[in-house]
Amino acid sequence: MAGVGAASWVYYDAWATRQAFDASPEAAALQLQAEAPTPVWIDATPEPASAATEALAPVPTPPAIPLFDVVPTPGATASADQLSLDSVDFRFLDPPQPGAHARVAITVANHANVTSSRILLGIDASWFDGYNVIGTAPAVSEDRTDDNGLRTFSFPPVAAQESVTYELHVSSTREGTTPPSVSVLAVSGDSIGEVDKPETFAPPARPGPVMAIDIPRLKLHTGVLQVAWEPPPFTIGQIKDTANITQGNTVLVGHLTGLAGNVFAHLDQLQPGDEVTATSRGLPYKFVVSRTFVGANTDSTPIDPEDDARLTLMTCTGVWNPFTHDYSQRLWVIAEPPDQAAVTIANAQATATVVSATATAHATEDAAATATAANATATAVALVPTATPVPTPYAGEPSLPGGIGNTRLDLEKAFGQASGETSGKLVVFRQPGREVHVHFSPEPPRAQLVAETLNPPLAFDAAVREARKLFPSDTQPRGTAPEGNPQFAVERFTSPQLAQALSLASGDFSVIYKKNSGGAITGIEVGLGDDLDAIQSEANQ
Repeated sequence: MAGVGAASWVYYDAWATRQAFDASPEAAALQLQAEAPTPVWIDATPEPASAATEALAPVPTPPAIPLFDVVPTPGATASADQLSLDSVDFRFLDPPQPGAHARVAITVANHANVTSSRILLGIDASWFDGYNVIGTAPAVSEDRTDDNGLRTFSFPPVAAQESVTYELHVSSTREGTTPPSVSVLAVSGDSIGEVDKPETFAPPARPGPVMAIDIPRLKLHTGVLQVAWEPPPFTIGQIKDTANITQGNTVLVGHLTGLAGNVFAHLDQLQPGDEVTATSRGLPYKFVVSRTFVGANTDSTPIDPEDDARLTLMTCTGVWNPFTHDYSQRLWVIAEPPDQAAVTIANAQATATVVSATATAHATEDAAATATAANATATAVALVPTATPVPTPYAGEPSLPGGIGNTRLDLEKAFGQASGETSGKLVVFRQPGREVHVHFSPEPPRAQLVAETLNPPLAFDAAVREARKLFPSDTQPRGTAPEGNPQFAVERFTSPQLAQALSLASGDFSVIYKKNSGGAITGIEVGLGDDLDAIQSEANQ
């Protein structure tokens, strides 16, 4: 009876702890993180729509008066039902990450023959936990938060029969791409319109920490926190010192059971071939489980840095020690990018085939049969392609999305599906304001040359920024300044990662900026080596 009572109490305590966590703000934040929408990825972001304002106006200090006690504009003003909210736009002007510049823009139309009252842009104050306000365009007269947690910014009126775009500019203070829900009000408090979480637009994100994970076999979809080591109860944590997604060994940990939670209770069900999706900065990254193993609780080598991209999942297993409050072992699950995982799984299967054949041979007691079996084993080994050591193909992407050395799959994610080929067999991708021509290596296809045609042309500094989007993350310059002539300018760089990705002895590459008669840049060509004539000839095919 005592044992049953104790077990019941432990079960109840764990259940109550879980119920309390599910109702906590932390759980709600993780759920929002897991449900964050994938942004609409764009190549470039237009300048702020309010062209009349060159610099962003600072937000004034909130006055200590109630929300709607604003003196109305003298004379008749348009009522809320004579106004319409024509558009709401939320976009990042930089790739999404902490410190990125983002913008909320609304367009309000006045259909009356009189001027409107001031226009209030309302956003839930909790959304600003992840953003700092930079300024507005045009300037606002008030910035305040009411008792219901709605933060409003008071913009100038809309003239009769006019439409005006108002902008709120913010700087991101943490990871995330979730848009705000927007309410637009007249000074009277009457609603002009509202939009619940509009789409997020953003330039392609750089790899960052894991924000959410999805494991279909375990029916697990949840947010991920950054942790020093021990994750909070009922949560998955990424160990802070481990790599950003696809840039090495990214390690996620979770508890097995008990008051600490059971988020990884069924991690042992994962098998080679199972899919895992990790989301970082709004971008999903696909992985495939390639192997699992159990190690001692003192062995931390599986979290060591690695050169190749991998996702390492860990939880406890083995025997519980009530004195140390720890399990005797750790369960490790390694997931790799699909191409890399396929190689790992194939090698493991080939090794298992050889070992099995050898064990069968040794089990045969008859000497002649043993000799025959040994010969059969030798033949089987000779027929297994992976029995001969071969270099492990480079996995992952050396460059930012769409860059040199990256796989065709990555470029299609960055630029969309190819629209055709040139006469020289360069693959063509069309984007607003540019056309991208790419020469891919033989299988597996990776970009050996990326050439952009720019329309309209860019100033040199802007073209340099555009070119940097195509570089490997470990790029180092090979010159102190650009070279050039009236027709083009050249920069030279090197990247060990590029050499590995393309199986080259050198990762040297050059960037050619083509000029028009006015000196503006009309094209960017990123190619291997230093033979400028060869790069330009290939780009023009």
